[in-house]
Amino acid sequence: MSRLFSSATLLLLCGLAQAAVNTQESQGLHLDTPLLTAEFALENPPAAFSLWQKTHARSYKSPSEASRRQAIFVKNAEHVAAVNSRPDSTLRLALNQFADLTLEEFSATQLGFKPSLNTGKERSSSFQYAGVNDVPPTVDWREKGAVTPVKNQGMCGSCWAFSATGSVEGINAIRTGKLVALSEQQLVDCDSEKDLGCGGGLMDYAFDYIVKNGGIDSEDDYSYWGMGLMCQSRKEADRHVVTIDGYEDVPKNDGAALKQAIAHQPISVAICASTSLQLYSHGVVGDDSCCQELNHGVLAVGYDDGTTTDSEPHYIIKNSWGATWGEQGFFRLSAKSNEAGGACGVYQAASYPLKKGSTNPEVPTFCGWFGWTECPAHSACTCNFDLFGLLCLNWGCSAA
Repeated sequence: MSRLFSSATLLLLCGLAQAAVNTQESQGLHLDTPLLTAEFALENPPAAFSLWQKTHARSYKSPSEASRRQAIFVKNAEHVAAVNSRPDSTLRLALNQFADLTLEEFSATQLGFKPSLNTGKERSSSFQYAGVNDVPPTVDWREKGAVTPVKNQGMCGSCWAFSATGSVEGINAIRTGKLVALSEQQLVDCDSEKDLGCGGGLMDYAFDYIVKNGGIDSEDDYSYWGMGLMCQSRKEADRHVVTIDGYEDVPKNDGAALKQAIAHQPISVAICASTSLQLYSHGVVGDDSCCQELNHGVLAVGYDDGTTTDSEPHYIIKNSWGATWGEQGFFRLSAKSNEAGGACGVYQAASYPLKKGSTNPEVPTFCGWFGWTECPAHSACTCNFDLFGLLCLNWGCSAA
């Protein structure tokens, strides 16, 4: 019996191994394919760049453009190799999906925090967490169900919108027990009094818009397109799945205050994103890979002060460049810095929404792809007439 079991196990393992090989070959990969490291890129730029293009399904309009992109790729490989060789740092970079972009090109589409929009705006003087010093050594709001899956802003400078919705999603989950993904597209399209859509914005202005609008729609109903579109005024006016009561700013250049705030809810923070963040793979980003001129809005979802773990003190930051970037879409930022503004300027412009109650307005049930038909709250959509079972042409309502 044991011999039969061993033989069957061996056959199963061989089958799985062959399946893995077939999968690799079907994807254009082979077992002898070199790893796409910075060292390989510097030793053999054409081969490494060709492998990178296949990995990321990237092509170019002309040989001259491909040649220019390869040169940028090699320059980025030099930066990756230099940073990864630092013996006193856990930070590691990689030739990721952004490796063919200069920092200027990357900044034009993947960032979007605009300090220049802050004309005459004073930071709020109230800070409800002042004096709350009894905070835990580690906090991770992902483990407490207050963080939605990582999203992707695409080629749109809407990081400010993702940071704002992330902190509203967090406090709403904490107050109501329900985690609801909210609409960045609504902010991009409709929050136009001060913010600039894909041209950039500020999280505080987004909070102010949500308060004045009476709430914000869900991501499911008002989905993200990665570009500025006409504001869907009906959804903006009527579909307020989550409300907030205001917002507060964390005292500027105060690391203790930021920690106090994160201990109670996810916090919107602004940072300065440099080439090292563009090419980030894993580890802790510190002063030697940071800048201080704020250009990117992200979400602080936790911290580890290092007293109960082997980790160096750091913040856990949710980004909006997709889950294939960094540590499944997150990165760690050092909580130690020689800069008054903190590592990458994280202490300079942190803020968070306020939500006092544990409920949200009841909203209708929206039917169909575009949600043109509405059913009363707590009811369900039923299709009265469909086209070959593919498209509903007439919706009705029934008790849920």
